[in-house]
Amino acid sequence: MNSKFKVGMAALALAFGLVTNAQADLITNGFTFSVADDFGGPSFIGTHYHSNTGGAFGNPAGKAEVGGFFGTEEVRGLSEYNLAGLSATGPAFVTFNVYLDNGLFSQGGGPFLIDVYAYAGNNAEDLSDWEAASTAFIGSFSTAGLAVGAIISFDVNSAFDAALLDGASSFGIRLQQNVRNISGPAYTFDNFRLTTDNLCTGTGCFVPEPGSVALLGLGLAGLAFAGRRRR
Repeated sequence: MNSKFKVGMAALALAFGLVTNAQADLITNGFTFSVADDFGGPSFIGTHYHSNTGGAFGNPAGKAEVGGFFGTEEVRGLSEYNLAGLSATGPAFVTFNVYLDNGLFSQGGGPFLIDVYAYAGNNAEDLSDWEAASTAFIGSFSTAGLAVGAIISFDVNSAFDAALLDGASSFGIRLQQNVRNISGPAYTFDNFRLTTDNLCTGTGCFVPEPGSVALLGLGLAGLAFAGRRRR
């Protein structure tokens, strides 16, 4: 392959977040915890923590557990970002790592779909964040094939900018089952942060804005045509 063509392809891929960047700029770290709904019944309101700063059930703090709990409850992972001193100056991605391919209580891992929502936070862990009204749907990802240590990134620029323009004090992110299954598997995530670019290391874990997809397709097609002409 022509060396100039390879350089051009790499530059375009980097521009659209398809190449990870170990030197990504950190916007701010998240405050992360897990909340479950009522023991023994579908109450659909958060009633207790599975991970919090108080060491709930002896679990480590800062973990976002998502999934079912032995047929009795649904647990959701939450992370909030303090907006003080931040401004809408460019791209923003919510980025996090796979901590366990399992739940915090060894519920068992497995493939299921997780939805990512934004909500209005307050820079504190609250049980009511389990059911807090969403301000934006960010995207979905599957746990199928996700290994411990994998990094997941989602473009949140629009929702993040909207929170800043509204004068919000905190930007919340919630991970929850796409389909409620209290007997289902669970996964656990941590190291939530907002970054300036995509750090995804897994398949299907990054959802670009629709305009970027179209432009990327045109750009790659153009480079491929130019490469064929050079050869």
